[in-house]
Amino acid sequence: MAKFINKKEQVYDLQLTTYGRYLLSIGNLKPVYYAFYDDNVIYDTRYTAGGTLEPQNDAHKRIKDETQYLESLTLFQDLEMTSKTEKGGPIDFLNLRNLPAMKKPGRNIFKFDSAIGDAYLEGATNQAPAWKVVSLQGTISGSSAKDEASQQNIPQIDVDATYLKKVKKAPVNFDPQGVRTINLTTAPFGDNNVIVVEQQDPLFYIEEVNTRLLTENFEIEIFEMLSSSAGGNALERKYFETLVPQIKDGLMISPTRQRNSTQELTTGSIEYYFDVLIDKEINQGLACRGAEIFNKQSYYVNLDFDCDASKGESVFYDIYGTVTEPEICLD
Repeated sequence: MAKFINKKEQVYDLQLTTYGRYLLSIGNLKPVYYAFYDDNVIYDTRYTAGGTLEPQNDAHKRIKDETQYLESLTLFQDLEMTSKTEKGGPIDFLNLRNLPAMKKPGRNIFKFDSAIGDAYLEGATNQAPAWKVVSLQGTISGSSAKDEASQQNIPQIDVDATYLKKVKKAPVNFDPQGVRTINLTTAPFGDNNVIVVEQQDPLFYIEEVNTRLLTENFEIEIFEMLSSSAGGNALERKYFETLVPQIKDGLMISPTRQRNSTQELTTGSIEYYFDVLIDKEINQGLACRGAEIFNKQSYYVNLDFDCDASKGESVFYDIYGTVTEPEICLD
């Protein structure tokens, strides 16, 4: 049970959770980030039940001297739930030989999600940091403010990607737009028809607004939703495995970045299922077409490349064709 902090002796109270102690026991605890919260502080009593306007001097005294603070809570479930084996049965503490020496506990997901914002706000301070997500290709079919699988307040956006298989006349394409254009078209059949796969790959414009970007990169994590036998859904994380890590345990293991072959990819890798393209890797024509549509609707999609640059018409030049200009030979 948590106790009240003695504010004359304690300023911070830091405790490891059960999962944190597990990581510390195997040497993998590497804290990187920290955050401060003020969810236990009432700044304005007008927003409480039956509260009235409070003078600022009284509020300062109440918060600094009269508000009690609890020690950190590290266990967010019943104690009996932590004394079970991996199969769900109780642990036999009388037979220590059957007790695992290093039992991996579950992650504690009952964390706060209302951290105090940083001081790098751009513009008015009354504008909270937010995300702008525009679907340039693909249909948004629904959204929710909470992830039902993990019970965390993570916004969810449902997007439908459409892939159609059509039969068309064999086109004469001397200048294909890319390798995918060739791979998604079969060879002509006897009736001069081909089968073409028309795809609408999800394409998004994502921007963090009302704050100053301290880094140019975003972290992308991809999970596969699995249906469990109990009737719920579970998330299984996938990993990028195309590029082999160049630095391992602080040491450079190769002078250049190495790539895994496609045959060595497993079902645990993202590239086994699809490719994730970002920034300059995206098809410029698709991105500019989407930006033109949404900018007319005042969404203000600002791409990194110039879409207004004039494009020259592609000309197919046959090196084996007839010569239009005779060469001039000088004796």
